[in-house]
Amino acid sequence: MKNLFCVLSVLIVGSLSMATPYLFQNAWIEVDAWAGSGANETLLVVDWNFMGGPYQTESHAFGFRWDGTAYESDMLNALHDAGIFTVTSGYGGAFLYNIAYFDGTDTHLHTEEGSWNLASTSDPYALWGAMSSDWTKLGQWDANMAGYNEQLLQNGYLHGINAILWFGSYPDEKTWDDYPLNVPFANIPEPATLLLLGLGGLLTRKKNVK
Repeated sequence: MKNLFCVLSVLIVGSLSMATPYLFQNAWIEVDAWAGSGANETLLVVDWNFMGGPYQTESHAFGFRWDGTAYESDMLNALHDAGIFTVTSGYGGAFLYNIAYFDGTDTHLHTEEGSWNLASTSDPYALWGAMSSDWTKLGQWDANMAGYNEQLLQNGYLHGINAILWFGSYPDEKTWDDYPLNVPFANIPEPATLLLLGLGGLLTRKKNVK
């Protein structure tokens, strides 16, 4: 039994060492980096879609913690000041121009500055979709139509920033609806899977000992 727990511990540590999964609102999400401190926390998910390179790039999540009242601009500025990514904006910080981020492999940078959809939700599994006719929803997410320096953060919410094209052309006559924001969920093995892997390791070890 002691050996079983050792094997399980190694498997768990090994799986976590390949990424940085974080349990947020009952969902395991890969978080690249954190900024700020405090009792409240939110995750920012940025999806550059295919804009960051010659192929479709993955979305990335970043964490922010704070006390009291904070705005979306506070979160972006904190991540910028921490050197995690670079934010450029206009109109006194009310309008997002670009977010530049290097993930170790790809440099993510929107090719069309200022073309983003912003929204928030408390449900990590909410589906990002087309803008509603009254401009209040992006699929199941709540659309942010104010300047991001006026958008209040809420504890336990995800804030999404999704790259779109206002003036450019999408490939194969597609539209921005074909490029929704995708939350980067982490691949965490189920407990039963870990148990089977651990038992398999023990059986292999026993066989080798014989």
